Order: sequence, then structure tokens, then C-alpha cells
Amino acid sequence: MKESFKHTILLLVNIMFKRNKKIIKDYFSLVKFKNKYLILFIIFDLINVLVGLLIPFFMSIIVNKVTNNFYFEAFIFVVFLGLSFLFNKILSYYTNWSYAIFFKEVYVDIHRLLVGSICNYDFLKLKKLSIGKVIHSSNMDIINIAEMPSFFIEIFFEIIKLIIIYFVFFRQNIIIALYVIVINVTYYNISRGYNRKSIFYLKKQRKYADKLIEVVSEIIEGFKDIKCFGIGDKLNKKLNLNRSKWQKNYFFKRKYNFIRKTLVGLIIDFGKIGLLIIMVMMISKDKMDIAMFLLLISYFDKIKEATNNIISFDVSIMEEAVCLYRIRDIIFYKNKLTGLYGRKHKSNVLGFVEFRNVSFKYSQNLLLKDISFCAYPESITAIVGKTGVGKTTIFNLLLKLIRVQKGEIFIDDINIYEYSLDTFNSIVTVVNQKTFIFNMSIRDNLSLIDANKKRQIEVCKKVGIHDFIMSLPKGYNTILKDDATNISGGQKQLLSLARALLSNTKIILLDEVTSSLDPNTREQIIKLLEELKFNHTLIVITHEMELMKIADRIIVLENKHLKIFNTTLEMLNDKK
Repeated sequence: MKESFKHTILLLVNIMFKRNKKIIKDYFSLVKFKNKYLILFIIFDLINVLVGLLIPFFMSIIVNKVTNNFYFEAFIFVVFLGLSFLFNKILSYYTNWSYAIFFKEVYVDIHRLLVGSICNYDFLKLKKLSIGKVIHSSNMDIINIAEMPSFFIEIFFEIIKLIIIYFVFFRQNIIIALYVIVINVTYYNISRGYNRKSIFYLKKQRKYADKLIEVVSEIIEGFKDIKCFGIGDKLNKKLNLNRSKWQKNYFFKRKYNFIRKTLVGLIIDFGKIGLLIIMVMMISKDKMDIAMFLLLISYFDKIKEATNNIISFDVSIMEEAVCLYRIRDIIFYKNKLTGLYGRKHKSNVLGFVEFRNVSFKYSQNLLLKDISFCAYPESITAIVGKTGVGKTTIFNLLLKLIRVQKGEIFIDDINIYEYSLDTFNSIVTVVNQKTFIFNMSIRDNLSLIDANKKRQIEVCKKVGIHDFIMSLPKGYNTILKDDATNISGGQKQLLSLARALLSNTKIILLDEVTSSLDPNTREQIIKLLEELKFNHTLIVITHEMELMKIADRIIVLENKHLKIFNTTLEMLNDKK
């Protein structure tokens, strides 16, 4: 009997844990297992499982005592039964309490890890990543996988419950025990097959859900164009294909799920009928008493409950494994830039920039070929050229958003990849044409760079936006909504310049900062740049003659190469 019992248990554990072993390992590569609240959850839950098994046992003893006229002893076990119910509820409360605390800590930790990983992406590869997937993963996927440890642990405890119950069956009758195990394992294996089919369609459902979310985010971002061109209905119709695919995969996921819950459930239901027939025959031959009959029937129901719980938890694990691997794909994205930073620290930076024989291509399109130029401290270097010739690529290379493919870039005669992260961030900053302002107060936006309020005011006065800020009802505490749509483009650009100056870097890159601005704001920014050049290295991408006129050097990009001029007149004469 011992060998049969041991073999059965090993088979059961192997079936239920073989596939989940990798998922558990991958989950705890993200989440720390040694969390005190997770450990408390395990302890409370285990005790509660054991208490739950005492309830049918006490019930069978009460029946036995009553049928044999031992009423006082029956009342004692009624008290024990009541205490079991009480402990069961108390333990359930503390089980849920401890897991709730663990859950909220896990959500924050994974969200922090996710955002940190995205911020380290390769700029080009980030563009290829599904926005819908990132948005979905940053909320619902994290919520889903935070539940995973409870399912792992619950499955383990349900198996412990089954082992104890099987042991009771083996102690009573080996044939009955083997019959019950065969019914249970058959039910589980067929159910697991339908679960796999359900999860297959769930993955596809999530894929099309990501696409729908991505388009909705694009609709919100391009709302003005959609309204102006009146293309809302056409855009909505284009989503019908993804909607129909989502519907199809959702239906098949549900189909295999409800087949498992209904038709496959007949296996264990008819198994109980067979067990009742066997035990009734044993009672008729005085090989079993009523108390044992009630205990085994109750425990068979516990087996059904435990197996259904295991199946349910197993489904949840497979569903949430989809979320887990979506998050892991983002966090452990293989195309993140590596080797961007060295250990070089430098405090007295002059701001001398040199591109030396730099080449770069997107896919097979060669954009820059062996370009070399210098940008000097206390000067303005303007980069001009037609759209698509590589002006912004030069900025992206200098900012290390993309990697240099050939050649080298130096700052103060040191390769940019040798600088430490902190040092490099203190050397170079950028003001983009379409700069992004976060949906928070002006103060908080500036505090992301420097929280010193006095310095914030000084910088805002310098760029000429302080008076405007103070004219707002809440001043610096004014919330900038939806990428600062509640202030003008010129004010937003001045705020971006203030943010750049707060970084206190020697090298400032400015990408079309005066385009689409009113004449007064444009003139204000040009005057500011003339002031800033005396203690900065300014590199400006522009197509405007006013900016070229104040530049000390003009770099013209054309046909993958460049020409360098000292004045706009020299540049114009060359074009003739």
C-alpha cells in the first residue's frame, strides 16, 4: 500500500508542477520571494487548509457518537466543529490581509522596473514596440501577475489536501483509493487539455486588444487632425477587422472554457455515482459503517473541490503567464542599448564637441557618410539642410539615443561613451521642436530637473516667462494639462528652455526652437541664445535665417556630406 500511495503522489505532483516550474522561476526573477507578507500568507493559508480538513472529520465523529447514543461526547465535538468554523474565518481574514499588502508592494516594484527599462530603450527599437502592449502591461498585466504567487501556493496546498485525503482513502480501502485517483487524474488531464486550447486563443485575443488600444491612443493624440479632416468614421471602420479577430479569439477561448466546466465535469460527477455504488455495497456486507461512508463521501467532495480549485488556479496561472511574458518581453528587451556609459568623471567641462568620420544608416539607407566637424565653447553652431538629410540624427547620436555605427564623437577630447551616466547628463541637454511637458504643475515639471525654487524663478526670469507664470491664478502651481495645451506654443517653448537651463549643462542642443512661434517670442529666444553662448556651447538645427545670422559657424548637410561656413553671406555665395 505504501508503494502505491507514494507512486500516486509522485505522479500527481509531477503532472501538476512540471509545466508551472518554469513559470514560477520566471516570476520570481522579477519579484522577491523573501517578502515577510508572502511568508505570512503561506503560514496562514496552510493552517487554514488543515483546519478545513478537520470539519468533515468532526462531522463524521458527531454522526458516529449520535448513532451510538454518546450524546455528551457528540456535544463536545459540536463545540470543536464551531471552533473550526471560527478559526477558518479568522485565518481567511489574515490570509487575505497579508496577501493584499504583498500585492500592493509587488505592483509598485514591477511598475518601477517596467518604467525604468523603457527609459533605457534604444530610441529606434522603442518606435517598433507596440504602444498598446506597453499601456496594457503598465497597468492590467501587472495587476494580473501580482496575483500569481497566491495561485502557486494555493495549488501546492490543494495538493497537500489531496495527499491527506488520498491517505485516508488508502487506509480504508486500496481499491476505492485507486478508483478515486483514476477518476480524478482523468478529469484533471482532460480539463488541462481544454485549458491549453483556451490559453492559445487568449494570447491571440490579447494581441488584437493591444492593437485596438494602440489605435485609440493614436486617435486621442491626433484628435485635431481627425476632426479637421472628418475621418473619424473611416478610421472607426478600419478597426472592424481587428475587432472581428478579437471577437473570434474571445469566443474560442470561452468555448473551450465552458466545455471544461460543463461536459468534462460529468467525469467526476459520474465518478461519484460509481463511488456511492461501491460503498453502498460495502455497507450492505458490513465492511463499512455509516460514519466512514459519510466521511469518504465528504472527502470525495473535497477532492472534487480541490481538483476544481487546482484547475481554476492552473487556468489563472496560464492566463497570467501570458501577462508575465508580455511584461518580461518589455523589461528584458534584448535591443536595449548597452555599453553607453563608462566610468569617466569630469567636473570642469569646456563643451568642445567633435564628430570624427561619423557614418550612420537607417536599415539600408545611408544617411551620414564620414562626416567631421567641431562645435566650439562660447559659440553658436547652426546645422541646416533639407528635411531627411540627417540633422536630427546628429543630435540623436550626440545624445546617445542611437549608437554611432562608424567613427567617433568626442566631448573635450573624450569619447562620449567613456563618460559616466551622471557626468554625461550634466554635460548635454536638448530642447526639441516638439518638446514634451508632463501633465503636472509648472513647479513639478521644473523640479524634475532641479527642485530649488529660487533657482527655478531665476531661470524663468532669464528666459522671460516668470511674469506670465505669476499672472496665472495658481502661479507656479498651475497644472499643465495634456502636454501643456492650456498655454501657447511660445510659452511652452520658453518653459522648455527654462527646463534646459536648470540642468546647468555646458552643451545645449536646440532643434527648430523658433519654428511656428510668433515674431515677438522668436526675437525673445534669439536674444536669449546670444546671451547664453558666452558660457555654453550651443548647437542649433534651424531653417530660419535669423538664427543663422547669429551663428558663429554654419554646417550645411547635403547628400550625406557637409560643408562648413563662417557666415550666412559665405553660405549664400556658395549656393550661387
